Amino acid sequence: MVLFTSCVSTKFRVEKTPLDKYFETNTVFRESHSGLMVYDVKEKTILFDYNAYKHFIPASNTKLLTYFATVQMAEDSIPAIEYCIANDTLYFTGTGDPTLLCSEFGHGKTMYFLSENELPMVHIPKVMDGSRFGSGWAWDDYPYYFSPEKSSFPIYGNMVDFQKEIDEDRVEVAPDYFENNLIVQQDSAIEKYRLERSEISNEFNLRFHETPLEIDSQVPFVYSEGLFEDLLSDTLKASIFHEDSFPDCNKKILYSVPTDSVSKYILMDSDNFLAEQMLLLLSNQLGDTLSGQKTMEFILENHLQEFKDQIKWVDGSGLSRYNQITPTALAAVLEKLYAQVPKEKLYQLLPESGTSGSLKSSFQNLEGSIHAKTGSMRYVYNLSGYLETKSGKTLIFSFMNNNFNVSFSELRFEMEKVLAVFVNDN
Repeated sequence: MVLFTSCVSTKFRVEKTPLDKYFETNTVFRESHSGLMVYDVKEKTILFDYNAYKHFIPASNTKLLTYFATVQMAEDSIPAIEYCIANDTLYFTGTGDPTLLCSEFGHGKTMYFLSENELPMVHIPKVMDGSRFGSGWAWDDYPYYFSPEKSSFPIYGNMVDFQKEIDEDRVEVAPDYFENNLIVQQDSAIEKYRLERSEISNEFNLRFHETPLEIDSQVPFVYSEGLFEDLLSDTLKASIFHEDSFPDCNKKILYSVPTDSVSKYILMDSDNFLAEQMLLLLSNQLGDTLSGQKTMEFILENHLQEFKDQIKWVDGSGLSRYNQITPTALAAVLEKLYAQVPKEKLYQLLPESGTSGSLKSSFQNLEGSIHAKTGSMRYVYNLSGYLETKSGKTLIFSFMNNNFNVSFSELRFEMEKVLAVFVNDN
């Protein structure tokens, strides 16, 4: 049973500890907006709280909410397409599944199913509620790898991959459908190279200083249903037709990859695109229209109702600065996950200090003691997850920092000293 909510409403620390005084006097924390909640899982007691009831921008700590929604709503495997066969034709629609021809997942079951089909194929677009970008995303992030467009039926991760070895003359473009959309020109004003995309079209411009040149870049493309159909047709070497609705038929579901394989990329690698698509995917259970907003509202109303005042949740990835959450609420989400997901599995999905994911090169003096999700953007750095103490206890913590004016490395150094108190003394 999860008891965090009753604990936080009744147990307050009155006395100040040396750690409280450290926060108040340390120049890094004193001049930033910092908060920390540390909670003993077994004893169900709060060990420390500092500004834990104040709101913070969570950045990619938001992905813990997305994973929580996945645990509550998802099946073991990702539903890839809804389809039926009628009139000697295969009709199909998307579900929001982001894995089709995505480099992390290969060709997979969906491509095998479609490539083996010998009937005419008709794509029926799934209605998606909301913008291709999330609320509060920076408008000028559209050409960057971390900000692909959301869509009802992603393909190739909604990205174009540009590769060039240093001893090669030609830039490899994948999918090769976009080869003719690339303009290459030498520009002495560029230090190395710059790969840009038009804001409203799939025109790519590579400018470089001089050769030899090595290129490794991924750029989102402008998505449309027509482009999806063209890309799929080009890949399958088969015609894809378009209709607006299914005929009268019994639809079936084709499943693709294990859900945990997607969740691992969301948590371990902090993949924004997969996180956004997961919320869309889950909304299939709530109606015919894909809507991340609908998923978030469902989770807040049905699974986190006691924390609604402490959570403002607007996207799946944390790219938006409109997201807000308290360390208390995030620690409660982590406790609920700990109660539902086997510990070994949970730790395999999360970065480990000094070992893996976004913590591979961080908190190395506490190597193996932290399994947690990072969350960073300009002037934001958060870390929330689980601490294993030297005495064998498991602690939940949420350490959030906004509006600091030091480097990330300086901030992490001070955070590590604070977390070491709990790792070593409990």
